[in-house]
Amino acid sequence: MERKISDFANLIIKSHNIVALTGAGMSTESGIPDFRSPGTGLWTKVDPSEFASINSYISNTSKNLNFMFELGITIFRAKPNKGHKALTKLQKLGKLKGVLTQNIDGLHQKARTKNVVELHGTVNEAICMNCKKIYPITTMINQFVKERTTPYCLECNGILKPNAIFFGEPLESKVLDAANKMLADCDLLIILGSSLLVYPVAFYPHKVLEIGAKICIINIQETDFDPYSEVVFHEKIGTILPQIVEIVEKEI
Repeated sequence: MERKISDFANLIIKSHNIVALTGAGMSTESGIPDFRSPGTGLWTKVDPSEFASINSYISNTSKNLNFMFELGITIFRAKPNKGHKALTKLQKLGKLKGVLTQNIDGLHQKARTKNVVELHGTVNEAICMNCKKIYPITTMINQFVKERTTPYCLECNGILKPNAIFFGEPLESKVLDAANKMLADCDLLIILGSSLLVYPVAFYPHKVLEIGAKICIINIQETDFDPYSEVVFHEKIGTILPQIVEIVEKEI
């Protein structure tokens, strides 16, 4: 274990354009459930086609919002964990270019990490499905909870939804462009808490390997990219990453 931690730290020290790719496992230690872990994952308890698809949201908005607000309370109360803070520290040391995250919880920003690309949007905003006007999520919450009405746009009366990507929706082109730009000269991709099963994220390890970058992974479950990685931990991020960053801090 100590040797692997040291090897991971040395890779960071020797690299110049490091990008972190984070998934739901990054936030489980903050009390936010992930999606696919056996027995505990959110999609093992509810059908994503019923509660997380754009079609289901449009056809039964109230049912979807009741589910989302219950999950939202957990997200809004969550605080950055040791893993989030370790990434911020790594960035302050000048060793982290930026973060690509599948998460919508905003915990990287709460931990004061900079240059974060939210691939799947954010739960902290609402967006009009008609005119695309952005609102604070509190606007949507107040309408649904206090006014007991389907959240609506104050400009065009269109339906509001959380500004996150639902199943059946494409990722925004500007977000994909930002991700591709960040990865263009990446020499080390640190994958944290992602199963690497959802595209386009599942393509990003391929992309960096093709340009000669190295990969390191910390994820509880095995991934398809474990055999192609320099160092792999199947441990909690908050246990391993701070130890790695501590070595980096001492050595640089």
